[in-house]
Amino acid sequence: MKNVFFGLGVKYEKGIHARVALGRDGRVIEVHESPDASGLNYRSGRLRQMAIEWDDSVAFGEGAEPGIAIEGRVMVEVHRSAGGSDLSCRIGVWDEDGIVFGESVKYASGEAPCVAMNRQAIVEVHESPWNAKIWCNLGRLDEGTDSIVWQGNTYLDAGIQPGIAINAQNDVVMVHGNASDSDLHYRVGKLGRDGIAWGPAARYGAGSHASVALTPEGDVIVVYETNDQKDVLQRFGKIRGKSIDWAGEAVYFDDGARPSVACNGGMAIQVHESELFNALWASTSRVADRSRWMQDNLRVLGDLTLPWLTTGASHDAGMYQHGLLMSLGKTQNLDLYQQLGNGIRYFDLRPKWDGSALYVSHGPITGPALSEILDDVRRFMSEGNRELVILKFSHYAKFTDGIYEQLVEMLQDKLGRWLFQNLPQGARLSDVPLGEYLRHSGVVLIVCDEDYPVDIPAAGIWVYRDSDSPTAELGDLRVYDKYSNTTSYDTMSTDQIAKFQAYDGACVDRPELPCDQFLLSWTLTPPTGVWLLSKDANRNLGAAMAALPRENASGRVINQLYVDYAEYSRATDVAMSMNGIP
Repeated sequence: MKNVFFGLGVKYEKGIHARVALGRDGRVIEVHESPDASGLNYRSGRLRQMAIEWDDSVAFGEGAEPGIAIEGRVMVEVHRSAGGSDLSCRIGVWDEDGIVFGESVKYASGEAPCVAMNRQAIVEVHESPWNAKIWCNLGRLDEGTDSIVWQGNTYLDAGIQPGIAINAQNDVVMVHGNASDSDLHYRVGKLGRDGIAWGPAARYGAGSHASVALTPEGDVIVVYETNDQKDVLQRFGKIRGKSIDWAGEAVYFDDGARPSVACNGGMAIQVHESELFNALWASTSRVADRSRWMQDNLRVLGDLTLPWLTTGASHDAGMYQHGLLMSLGKTQNLDLYQQLGNGIRYFDLRPKWDGSALYVSHGPITGPALSEILDDVRRFMSEGNRELVILKFSHYAKFTDGIYEQLVEMLQDKLGRWLFQNLPQGARLSDVPLGEYLRHSGVVLIVCDEDYPVDIPAAGIWVYRDSDSPTAELGDLRVYDKYSNTTSYDTMSTDQIAKFQAYDGACVDRPELPCDQFLLSWTLTPPTGVWLLSKDANRNLGAAMAALPRENASGRVINQLYVDYAEYSRATDVAMSMNGIP
């Protein structure tokens, strides 16, 4: 099922009470109050892959609690008067010469206005200035007078902090909070000739300051802050009649407060305030089914071989368990099934024998049983996902030849149905197009480092080598993989990008030996507590990749976006953009 995941935001401005709108062509318009609440500002920008290229902030009048909507080149902005309860609106036009807003015109009294629009109508909701009631106002653009013709306020529901969205099919969703408790409710409506026919209110969560967006297909994205005003959550669903079919519970995606969300169908954007300071943060997400992103895009990806394909990659993929001791070696938040569902396709697994069973480990910290991890992979593949999944095994702890044979037996027993086993005569793994790998079903490509796979060959088990290995010529898959070994994001990012720019597709000091893939090790290396340091790396991945050309000077591309806490980096979405998936 389609979903979104915004991950960690990037700071773009100082301010409060931000709202955002997203045009079909990738235009972004954001409005907010200045940090000292002295006036209103807007910032325009455009999506570039998974990043936002912002223009400078522009002051455009007095007011508070602004809201914004966009349809084509036309925008509607609403706000409350500073220190008062007058609600005013104005029309903006975004053309080749930039953005021009008209004069503000009062249209109602109230608080916390929010506005949405499509080609047919403008829908506005706001709180009453006197009590916890929500009012709705329908309007339309009068092009002859460059004004909005409002039908007048209609009582909608008891509540506070309303949010509104409308799509091209005239589906409408309103979300709001309660004055007496933390319950959040929604109502689904349909705009017709006689106005909006609303369904009943339904509870969907607990928190405050909710915002909602809709896709043309009726997918629903809701974001809101938790009761302690420290975290922002997202929830995704689909309109079914007058209710919403939710795809799971709400999930955390960043620290912060007062989020706002917008969507243009294939892409979504959120902005929110810092939980502590008057700073504004933004991030984007694809609206996509990440569990099947390869098979859904074989038209674009089918001819790509491994040296030209980019995927998200999970560092120490099995170290996801919670607990006091486990947290010392924790590098991921999702188990393997969840990581696969998030679109990650390359997994770093480090097996360990504890005397009675196989586990994975990170240094001295033991993680989950390997059987649990392989069961997750088998579950994902059994669901019919035609995806190429690479499992890389290395750093064997307390192994012998006999233990390695047990590992191979377990891999073949649990995953044998999907193991890639046969290459055309004279071909290497890097010569096979993705479409050929996935011709009949999903495929698991297992590659093992060190001497074991050479000395103990087995069907479906291929030899892995780093590009600087003295025995790189033995590798069925050869990968440039050099981490930066630092706790500084600036040092790591500079080092990794420099390594990519110098990468020429050959093994280190072996120019005659082709290297198959470049792994961008977008990780920091603290002695423990990976989560805190991973946040800087993850929040900046999208912008860093958008700033790079697809190919370096040698015509090579980045193949693996290797990250900790993979979902917060949006590595799959970034990889999809880098592969040219629209």
